[in-house]
Amino acid sequence: MDFEAGGNCTSLMSALAGATGGLKIKALRIQGTGQPLTELAVPYCGKSLVGEELAKQCDQWSSQGVMETDCANAIRAGAESGLADLQGRTFVVLGAGSELGPSPWLLRAGATVVAVGTRKPSRWAEMIKLSRESAGTLIVPVPADQSLEGDDDIAQAAGADLLNDAPAAAAWVLGCIEDAKGPVTLGTYLYMDGEANVRITAVSDYIVDQASKLHRQDRPVSFAWLASCSTALIIPEAATLAQKSNMQLVSWWQRSFGQPQQCEPIAEVPAAGTRIYKGLEVLQGPNYALAQSMRQWRAMLLHGDGFVVSSPVTPMCRTASVCHNATMAAVLDGVAYLPPLEAYEPETCRAVMLAILISDLKETIPQLPSPAHLLERKAFHSGLWRCPFQMSSLGTSTYLLGKIVPKKSP
Repeated sequence: MDFEAGGNCTSLMSALAGATGGLKIKALRIQGTGQPLTELAVPYCGKSLVGEELAKQCDQWSSQGVMETDCANAIRAGAESGLADLQGRTFVVLGAGSELGPSPWLLRAGATVVAVGTRKPSRWAEMIKLSRESAGTLIVPVPADQSLEGDDDIAQAAGADLLNDAPAAAAWVLGCIEDAKGPVTLGTYLYMDGEANVRITAVSDYIVDQASKLHRQDRPVSFAWLASCSTALIIPEAATLAQKSNMQLVSWWQRSFGQPQQCEPIAEVPAAGTRIYKGLEVLQGPNYALAQSMRQWRAMLLHGDGFVVSSPVTPMCRTASVCHNATMAAVLDGVAYLPPLEAYEPETCRAVMLAILISDLKETIPQLPSPAHLLERKAFHSGLWRCPFQMSSLGTSTYLLGKIVPKKSP
């Protein structure tokens, strides 16, 4: 890849490793004055689930087949640990404004959040207001040559563009990691439509790779992603067996629409029953496939190098980036008619995935049968792994059902 700026063109790697291209970014620290939140509550179907009620819901989700058992256990463990351990930690969040990212929870818990996002003043204003009211510390990127007074000025100027200002943004992020005291977690929560998804993934991959070189005993660096459920992934034997048993329960009309799953075994992997779930769809296109694969490979490489890596599969969600497409919004409102499938609201997903992240940060690094099994762990896959049908064959039926008689949950 090349990087173009000011009429000049050079290789992307040379640009990222070299000067900042004329732009310099400084950090503004916004310290909250609130009391730290210690309890993690999961919003779901109009309720706020904690304690025993959350544990029961995790059991129900596991029994329903929308997540694997180790995922349910991780959510319970993370929620029981609570948010107190997040104080004193620094989280560098690439895509700080993401609907599924943990930024709001981290600030309320009293963590330090190095926020990386594009220049969207309204979104920065919301984040700054939240940080003021929270117990956390927000690190905001602003142009180094500007003197800013008041939160409105900061919101107007804030932003580190990982595409147009890639060299300066990357240098700023890595500088913040070097300056951090105590444990640092670098989380990637980025998405863009089309080929921009590949470009922003290339820049973030460079940042992640360089951040791994900043790991020290007194400043350990860990990494986090949210893996897409719509990719090709290793799945456990229990999931493929559930596909067969669930096929016996479907109705005639479901059979008339759906094409059976074809999850092929992998003889070379030293784990009994290992198969591949073919989640990539033509509709998503090659840019989506490449960007997701890049992130998964980096996660596996880091795990192989001995880093703590949290990369659980994330469920289908009604995020704004998905539901701005009316067809996709209707499909998500129709999947609940085809058990075990279920789509979720962003607030539910954000809280649940934070609980999983907490569990990963507290555990020892797991020994896995193969690098690809990293993406098999703690999967909240919306039932896609256990559904007897290929998702691509259900588009028409789920769209019509969601359009005419929408159903949010089973």
